[in-house]
Amino acid sequence: MASRRAEGFPRELLTSDETILLEIKPSAIPFVIAPALAMSAVLVVFLIGFASLAVVSVPLAIRTCGLPLVIFAIILVLTSFIGYLTWMNTFYAVTDKRVLQKSGLIGMNAFDAPLTSIQNVTLMQPFFFKLFGIGTIVFATSGTGGGAAVQRAQIARGMANAMWLAGNIVFAGVKDPVAMRKRVQELVEQAVARQKERDYRKMAETFRDVGTTPMASITIPPSGVPAAPPVATIAPPRKSAKFCEFCGARIEGSPTFCAKCGGRVN
Repeated sequence: MASRRAEGFPRELLTSDETILLEIKPSAIPFVIAPALAMSAVLVVFLIGFASLAVVSVPLAIRTCGLPLVIFAIILVLTSFIGYLTWMNTFYAVTDKRVLQKSGLIGMNAFDAPLTSIQNVTLMQPFFFKLFGIGTIVFATSGTGGGAAVQRAQIARGMANAMWLAGNIVFAGVKDPVAMRKRVQELVEQAVARQKERDYRKMAETFRDVGTTPMASITIPPSGVPAAPPVATIAPPRKSAKFCEFCGARIEGSPTFCAKCGGRVN
């Protein structure tokens, strides 16, 4: 049996009791088209210079711009080919336990983070990527400073490895990133709810096995005996408003993520 499906996340990276809830094949634009366009801009500058010199002297234009044109053309082809191979080996997945990313040109790099440790789900969509309907989703874990650190970062494909080494998981080239971010947040909320349910069940089992401390008995005075004077009660403190620790927005209700910045509400 094949260990992975065509254009699917490699199953050999999953545990035996792990189920994939969402698997994503990124767009090739950040890996192939965007680098090629950047290199093409430099190539166009040399072509303009070559055309300008060719008006005066073609041999002069060849001597001045010929070699740089050939070099940049070769670099452009190699960059596109390397980007294509990287894209072919890049997969993202969200399981019932983790978010995972697999990439690599020849070897393999695999990164993952538990759903319960995700503090922030940040969406970044520059104008160029917005034209193509793609974006970058960054998962900041509990040990990386959360959304406050990620929001200041300018995420690009070239910075992706650094961000992963910092403890973040980066999904670059995600199609329909707004809907995808919302879906992932829902999966994280469900995972957190399941974790709380497991914790409550363990607590209930502990009480059942150990038992609870008997309540103190209350003696009711006989009829005719004056009761003790009433004790003044203190009104409970008024519940203060809750604000997001990342962006300062007011939190209404009990959401898991801030509606403004996507930060995890503790």
